[in-house]
Amino acid sequence: MRREKKHVNFGSLVKCMREHFGKVQDGRQNGKVSYELADIALSGFACMFFQDPSLLQFQKRMQDKRQRSNLRTLFEVAEIPESTQLRDVLDSLSSESFRPLLKQYFARLQRGKHLEMFQFLKNQYLISLDGTQYFSSKNISCPHCLTRRYASGEVTYSHQAVQAAAMHPELKQVIPIFAEDIRNNDGSNKQDCEINAAKRLVDKLRTDHPHLGIILLGDGLYSHHGMVEEVLKHNMHYIFVAKPNDHQLEHNFGHGSQFLAFNFYLLTILAFFLHQIFELTDLLYREARNRWSKRFIWEQLR
Repeated sequence: MRREKKHVNFGSLVKCMREHFGKVQDGRQNGKVSYELADIALSGFACMFFQDPSLLQFQKRMQDKRQRSNLRTLFEVAEIPESTQLRDVLDSLSSESFRPLLKQYFARLQRGKHLEMFQFLKNQYLISLDGTQYFSSKNISCPHCLTRRYASGEVTYSHQAVQAAAMHPELKQVIPIFAEDIRNNDGSNKQDCEINAAKRLVDKLRTDHPHLGIILLGDGLYSHHGMVEEVLKHNMHYIFVAKPNDHQLEHNFGHGSQFLAFNFYLLTILAFFLHQIFELTDLLYREARNRWSKRFIWEQLR
């Protein structure tokens, strides 16, 4: 008989997310709050979990009575916010508020001993660092955008991040840990870079997981004295090699002026995290994945 572990089942993980965002400080004025912060965060998460290609399409589907019922049943969303208000609220939400939730999910996998198979050497885990671009435009920008100017005078605005994830060469699952935004500060002429973001991420990684044995993986960008010193300072090992390939994300759900783009990126990571948890812990989910492609499964669910 299949025995379900309650601390990593869907209902438990969603409840954990709702409780977390229920405690996050809401900077909105009380008289102007139409939707709870938890409802907004979970609505955005549901869009990512079902892998909708756009927020607008997701919003249109949620207008259907049955779809609204599903959102309440599955994600405990009492009131579904309009897409404009969802973007506005997520834009003002500090991205650091996602960090404790990812730490909680990681701890739940540890508690269930699901991470033991990820050990590469005794009590050591391979943690990959990789830069990714999740927004790019020649027309839309904010004070935090990275800029690239060409000889022709053309300017490209972008948002990038450094992602940390646990992996094992013999396993197909990848466990996201956190991501650090490569983000320009207001009023600063100095542009942020992937190395500086990686150093900040390494510091947060050791703060959140003080006893975790870590072997950091990275491409040739990280193979220099300053980064190695930072890694050793935090009692970590490293394997940094040159890697020629780069990658892009295909869709974006909004830019905003503060945190919106990165928060949608973090909601995508959370959705991916839950998919990976179910691949590790849920027999029915694994059976469905063995029978059908991911694309077919999510088209049917949507």
